[in-house]
Amino acid sequence: MALPICNHTTQKSRPMTREEFNHKYKQWIPEGWSGLDFDIPQVTEYMDLVMQDMILIPGFELHQIKMKFDWPRFYFTTDFKDKGTELAIAVKVQERINAIIKQK
Repeated sequence: MALPICNHTTQKSRPMTREEFNHKYKQWIPEGWSGLDFDIPQVTEYMDLVMQDMILIPGFELHQIKMKFDWPRFYFTTDFKDKGTELAIAVKVQERINAIIKQK
């Protein structure tokens, strides 16, 4: 399975806000979870692209995208039996978010 590094392109006149992102993906955010917790337009744009791939994964649920101890965290679950695949995806996405934030 390819990791969702995202080669999609979007054309938007203004960046999506955290609230708009969470509304767009609310059906994949279970009650009690917050989804995207911060507003960094470049990260929101990247995560919107990632989500286009993630929502295709069976059993996908987005729990939280947040900063913890100055490092991005991407918490989600899927129906993958091999949880190492989830970890690999999370690490790849977290590293990319970190790179985006450092470029800011």
